[in-house]
Order: sequence, then structure tokens, then C-alpha cells
Amino acid sequence: MLWMYDLPTWLMGLLIVAAFTALSVAGLYATRRAILAITGPRPGHNEGVDAYIAAAAVFYGIVAGLIAVAAWEQYASYDDKVTQEAGTIAVLYRDVATYPEPYGSRLSEELRVYTRSVIEGWPLLQHGVVPPQPAALLNTFQTTFYSFEPKNERERIIHAAAIEEYERMIELRRLRLHDKDAGLPEALWAVVIIGGILTIFLTYFLALERFRVHLTMTIVSSILVSLLIFMIAAVDHPFRGGVSIGPDSFQLVYEQLESQRLTTKRP
Repeated sequence: MLWMYDLPTWLMGLLIVAAFTALSVAGLYATRRAILAITGPRPGHNEGVDAYIAAAAVFYGIVAGLIAVAAWEQYASYDDKVTQEAGTIAVLYRDVATYPEPYGSRLSEELRVYTRSVIEGWPLLQHGVVPPQPAALLNTFQTTFYSFEPKNERERIIHAAAIEEYERMIELRRLRLHDKDAGLPEALWAVVIIGGILTIFLTYFLALERFRVHLTMTIVSSILVSLLIFMIAAVDHPFRGGVSIGPDSFQLVYEQLESQRLTTKRP
């Protein structure tokens, strides 16, 4: 179902709501005679059915709500990691900019170009593809970075701090690439979808004299359930779809690096 995240968010939501509502209405028509055979002539025992529907709706609402909170917390966690990764680039840039020439200028430029490539490759990441260019540029930076040999105590301290920051950046980068397809487990999705179907199915047992009223209530109930499903789906995969983590943190860092580069070039 990952193909749905390639659609605009509004279209994704419309498809989920329309599909779930259509299935709910089709189920109402398909089970109408069988339900009448069970409940007897209308009006049936609505009071007993109401109690079951209320209990099921409350239970489903609590479970789906907890899953929605878990999905949002997962989204926020990955967003925080991306922000931290971008922050390590800014700190690393400040460290390597103090290196003696030609290392200072070369490492600063390579890091700036790498940051730009991460931003440009983000659309591929949102489609589940790891962009190859940032890795190649990072290897180039690493070769230059580890070829530097400190010549005094000051340079050794700065270089040690830069190495620590670089390793942290690599770790956060690997987490981002590894988690590009992260999402809720299939078992939780089964609970959300099957629970929603069963909740709607219970409304079929309402024995109303006017079928149009029953149909309207089924449509409204299915729209509410499908909107909850859409909300969970929208934030389920943090790096996919319209509601996804973007390269904003990297863009902000890149603008800062570009500003520092232009400031340094001024006479």
C-alpha cells in the first residue's frame, strides 16, 4: 500500500474515505436480508443493539486513538533525529573551518556541497530510494577529513572534537536511511482496519423503520472511522507522502553555511 504515499495527501484521504464508505454501504445492502432474518420484523431490539454499538465504538476509539498517538510519537521522534543530524553538520562545519589551509576551505566546501546534495536527493528518499550522490560526496569529504594531521595541541583538540561530531553525524544519517520505510507493524494495522469493519458491521443490526435513515447513519459512521484511519496512515511513514519529514532542517543549515561562505569571501 506504499503506492498511496505517492499521491497528494488530499487524494489519499479521499480514496481511503471513499473506499471504506463504499464497502460499508455495500455491506449494508448485502447483509440486509440476513440481518432481517435474525432481528425479525422492524422495529427490532434497538436498545440492546445500541448498547453493543456504544461499547464497540468506545473500545475501538480508545484502541485507534492510542495507535494514532503512537504513530505521531514515531513521526516526532524521526523528525527530531533529522534535526539533530542537520545540527551536527553545522557544528562540524564550524570545526573544520578553523583547520589550516588548504584543509579549512576544502573541507568546508565539501561539507557544503554534501548538505546541498542531501536536500536535492530528498524527493528520492520520500519514494523509498536512497540517493547515491550524498554517499559519494560524503566519502570524498571523509577522505580529505582523515588525511589531515594535527601539528599542535590546539589542532589536535579541534580535530578530536570534529571526529566525534562526524561520527555522530554518520550514525544519525544511517538511522535516517535505515528508517526511510519505517511504519507501524502490520499487526497494529490489522487491529485498526478489522476493528473499524466490525464497528460498522454492528450498525447493520439497527432495526430502523426507514432504510434511508439507516443508510445515512451507516455512511456517517463509516466516514468517521475512515477519517481516523486516514489520520493514522498520513503520519505512519514519516519520510513518505505529503505529511512527511522534509529537508527543512538541512535547508536552514545550508543557508547558514552559504551565508558564512559568502561572508568569508568578502574583502
